[in-house]
Amino acid sequence: MKIAVYPGSFNPLHKGHISVINKATKLFDLVYIVVTKNPDKTTNNFIDDNKKIIENYFKNNSKIIVIVNKNKLTGLLAKELKANFIVRSSRNNMDFEYEFDLANANNFINNDLETIMLFPDYDFKNVSSTILRHKKSMESN
Repeated sequence: MKIAVYPGSFNPLHKGHISVINKATKLFDLVYIVVTKNPDKTTNNFIDDNKKIIENYFKNNSKIIVIVNKNKLTGLLAKELKANFIVRSSRNNMDFEYEFDLANANNFINNDLETIMLFPDYDFKNVSSTILRHKKSMESN
């Protein structure tokens, strides 16, 4: 069985994430969407809400299990879940450099873990959770 984890804060879940998740379910038998605390972000208080939103969106997809990770390194969590693949994505060169370093770190923690880069559909390559949060913030003022 090919099992993957797709970690992220998903705050908010957007069409780019959905595009990557749909592609991942074509490649893997089971995909754990791991709603994760990001130590570099201040929006971690929505982690349980984000999990519920993702569960509701993908409720009819039996290949997806949504879980929350508040304090484990992704490489160790993947090992616990018997996942040998981690799904990541990038929109540009800057994202790719970050993802490359992250892949090396995850492989150091769990040398059975292989990072698979999936790119969102071209129409969504400029969509980011940060931009969507900023837009929503500006609209509410």
